[in-house]
Amino acid sequence: MSSDRIEVFVHPNGSRYADGSQGYPVGSLLTAMALIRSRRTPGQRAVAWVAGGRYSHHETLALGPADSFTSFVALDPQDPPVFDGSAAITGWRPVTVNGHEVLAAPAPAHGGRALYLEGERRSRPRLPRTGRLRMDSAGDLDPAAHGVGTMFDGGDTFTFAEGDIPQLSEPERVEVVVPHYWVQERLPIGSIDHQTRTVVSPYRSLFALRDDSAKTFATYFLDNVVEALGEAGGEWYLDASGAVSGLGSAHVLYAPLPGEDPGSLRAQLPVIDVFVRIEGSAAEPVREVRFEHIEFAYADFRTAPSAVPPFGVREDPLLPAGEYGSDIQAASQIPAAVQLRYAHACAIIGGGVSHVGGYGIELGEGTRGALLSGIELTDLGAGGVRAGGSAEATSPGFVSHNEISDCTIRSGGRVYPGCVGILVQHGAHHVIAHNEIADMLYTAISVGWVWDYHASSSVGNIIEGNHLHHLGQGELNDMGGIYLLGIAPGTVVRRNHIHDVQCRNYGGWGIYLDEASSHVIVEGNAVHDTSSHCMHLHYGRENIVRDNLFAFGGEGQVAITRPEDQVGLTMMNNVILGHGRPAFGGHHDRPDDVRAFNVRSDLNLIWDYAPAPGAVIAANGRVEVADGHRSWSLVHGADEEWLAAGRDAHSGVSDPLLQDPRAGDFTPLPDSPAHDLQTALAAITDAGPRPADRRRHPSGQSTLPDPTPPTRARSVF
Repeated sequence: MSSDRIEVFVHPNGSRYADGSQGYPVGSLLTAMALIRSRRTPGQRAVAWVAGGRYSHHETLALGPADSFTSFVALDPQDPPVFDGSAAITGWRPVTVNGHEVLAAPAPAHGGRALYLEGERRSRPRLPRTGRLRMDSAGDLDPAAHGVGTMFDGGDTFTFAEGDIPQLSEPERVEVVVPHYWVQERLPIGSIDHQTRTVVSPYRSLFALRDDSAKTFATYFLDNVVEALGEAGGEWYLDASGAVSGLGSAHVLYAPLPGEDPGSLRAQLPVIDVFVRIEGSAAEPVREVRFEHIEFAYADFRTAPSAVPPFGVREDPLLPAGEYGSDIQAASQIPAAVQLRYAHACAIIGGGVSHVGGYGIELGEGTRGALLSGIELTDLGAGGVRAGGSAEATSPGFVSHNEISDCTIRSGGRVYPGCVGILVQHGAHHVIAHNEIADMLYTAISVGWVWDYHASSSVGNIIEGNHLHHLGQGELNDMGGIYLLGIAPGTVVRRNHIHDVQCRNYGGWGIYLDEASSHVIVEGNAVHDTSSHCMHLHYGRENIVRDNLFAFGGEGQVAITRPEDQVGLTMMNNVILGHGRPAFGGHHDRPDDVRAFNVRSDLNLIWDYAPAPGAVIAANGRVEVADGHRSWSLVHGADEEWLAAGRDAHSGVSDPLLQDPRAGDFTPLPDSPAHDLQTALAAITDAGPRPADRRRHPSGQSTLPDPTPPTRARSVF
């Protein structure tokens, strides 16, 4: 291997004819790579030094095995370069569309599904303006049929109520959006018959067109309806042919907000879907490609990507072949703007990905030893990071030993609310540490992709020190701040701070151990203010829950949906606080009756600030949902029965004497008995991204300039 390295300089005003020297830099990453490839000997290292500023980036940078050992490094991390995948939209003029005066400006016909003004995502026109419509029927679906038994009876056809859908001038550009269960399905209109009030989509819904747990047909709204353009300011439409505006070519149509000046209005329309694709093969992976303090902004898809089975679930063999409006969970097939496949020991440090239509970064098939650190991922159509490949740990396509740490993931799920901030499907020995994930409409961190007690390769994952908050926001169901799935020995969930989790109808949990979650350690977490429970086990065995703070769950603090004969949870040294809600909560005369919980629970400190007699430790309740509001009521207090079964025999039921717990201040007062609270309190103070000097991953060290460089001319730019 050559001991010298190639150095190429990149500047926003660089030339495609340049030699890449500091005095004569190139102007793009693609030109820089062309120079590196022309000069490189196999295995030789190369660095592209990138000056700050904004670069047009309208072609995907594709890197293969021969491009291994290449670094793209900001010359000044305080002045990061931004690679912009959008076209600027200017030259506005007034036009009239459907009786409304709007603005029009020339645009590429192949633009994406989002428009930005001053960096702010603007909406496409939708019907109805607020709220949702309800389907009249959906094929032969009986909405009152057994919910689980008919869950996957999806369809591509539904009827609508009289007057709900107007005549559409471009129906093929309209998407029927169906939020239900834990997904949001996007079904493009293939045809619409107003005589029979029937809509047919080229995509099939994955789930039955039912309003999840309700015994009614699904609710929906229409996205990208030009007939609604102009009814409200700040909405836009891509008139790809010019037929709507009568201008004869592609134009963006925009209904301005009050005070917006057409003369100074500058918009961005994404024209690329993938910024960077790093792709090797099982036989020849890409190695040690790095991006340091590089930012990417504005990417989107022309049309809604379909989901295609198999989804890796038990029902796959019975699902009809074809394209679906949603995948099974977590928007797990939505593409990312930065993609890695069969990539080993690659790193993305600092910088960010923003304003994209799908996920930010994908650690795809065969990616191992990657580091994602200190990245900001914001304004995302889906989530921040998704990882997953083969389900078999022995396969070259298995994903393992990656670290995602000290990243900030905010404002996700803007197009696919069922996405996850950080998703690891099949993957082992990952570290997910000290990230902040907020303003998401579903789960923050999800690990595991095997349902029921089947063999799973998702083992040894560490989820530590993350700050996860303001999740769900009443949009979807069956979610958690941290969601685990399957048998997972060696997996540890510790010192995370989780709060403000809100579901729509059911299932807004802090820590959610779903089907067959087993052999997991949950320790030292602070979880409070959730719409359902702070700690929830669907079913599983031999999980240890210790030294946590669980407070102010909307239905109680700890729940088990499907109790089994074996012990699901062993709970010790936890501080469990309620406000008119029990420490352990279930439902009367249902499988999750609290008296059926098979837990070992002791040495906890339990208190309720608004206690109901006999219902402080354990109780069954009822939840009712009306007009978007959830209310819990006590049905049966079970303290005596809980204690008689030998649970919490040595636990204390006493006021923990905390500073202001209802306001989120859990600081113990001098005489507090909450001696075991210190570990969980450390989660509140330490969770989230750490300062750069406290990050210890060996791949996180910055690339340094050559200490003995050849004489360099000052850049002419």
